[in-house]
Amino acid sequence: MRGFPIKVSAEAAAAHERALVIDLHNDALTKLTHMPYDFSRAHGPATFYNPTRMDLDIPRIRRGGIDALGCLMFSGFRIDPGRRRFWRQLDRARALASDHAGDLALARTAGDIRAAHAAGKIALFLGVEGSYAIDDDVEGGVARLGAAGVRFLGPLWERDSGSGTSCRTPAARDQGLTERGRALVRACNAAGILVDVSHASKKTFWDMIETSTAPVFSSHSGAAGVHQHPRNLDDDQIRVVAERGGVVGIIFVSPYLGGMFCSVERIADHIEHVVKIGGEDAVALGSDFDGFALLPRGMRDAADLPRLTEILWRRGWRQPELDKLLGENVLRYFATAA
Repeated sequence: MRGFPIKVSAEAAAAHERALVIDLHNDALTKLTHMPYDFSRAHGPATFYNPTRMDLDIPRIRRGGIDALGCLMFSGFRIDPGRRRFWRQLDRARALASDHAGDLALARTAGDIRAAHAAGKIALFLGVEGSYAIDDDVEGGVARLGAAGVRFLGPLWERDSGSGTSCRTPAARDQGLTERGRALVRACNAAGILVDVSHASKKTFWDMIETSTAPVFSSHSGAAGVHQHPRNLDDDQIRVVAERGGVVGIIFVSPYLGGMFCSVERIADHIEHVVKIGGEDAVALGSDFDGFALLPRGMRDAADLPRLTEILWRRGWRQPELDKLLGENVLRYFATAA
């Protein structure tokens, strides 16, 4: 089921190597907080889908040519133990960078990412998925996250939060962004924390656009114009994100791309649709590695990322466009949005 062999040409491999490659979204911190794992050792990909296996470790990140990773602190649960687990992920990120200081560096800005890359290190920047852990103290929670160097926050996950309505809620019950959610967006703007629209309902998305004074973005979504799914952005959403200077990180999860058995080619389809609607400056990578989700055939883990570059190379993409997709669009967005 995971098989889809793709030979990466010397030309595509060289183009991938020349680029500064950034992946906006992974959930490794969630797994690392709950299980022992040697992040410095190369692990083999799972032959079949196994949600407990990890897609990331330092050797596979290196083989995939990835230079910076958005590491998410997951806040999907309201219960008190969930809140404690949420903040433990921050400790885990710091320990990860400290324990592997020769390979990893915590980053926040575009300059930090470039500096880490120049030093031969993989940059880790922090995001938050879901506002549930701070819904009862928005101001204090955002202040703590800002002080910790968190780069972005997405208020929603797979269900409604105190901030707004999830994309999984039926349209008839879509209440959009709550007053608490508007306060959260404004607090993020003030703290220089970027706002992630992933998982938001249609009304919540447009309320975020209206409320935020800084360009919003999506860390991991697909294009509804390629495959209709509640998690994917429609053309109007892609267009407004692009017009305001944001980016859409394309997710690698099979059900969002085109179905359980789709191949890595579908990632390229979603990328090209975003370029068609929003332009080549609007697209980025947002894999959702280690997100407890099925990857498409041919993308077994982070080491296989050059296969995507190969597919795009075959479709006529060359260095300038690849550079933007693989990382420069994110660096531009980070440098200008906040």
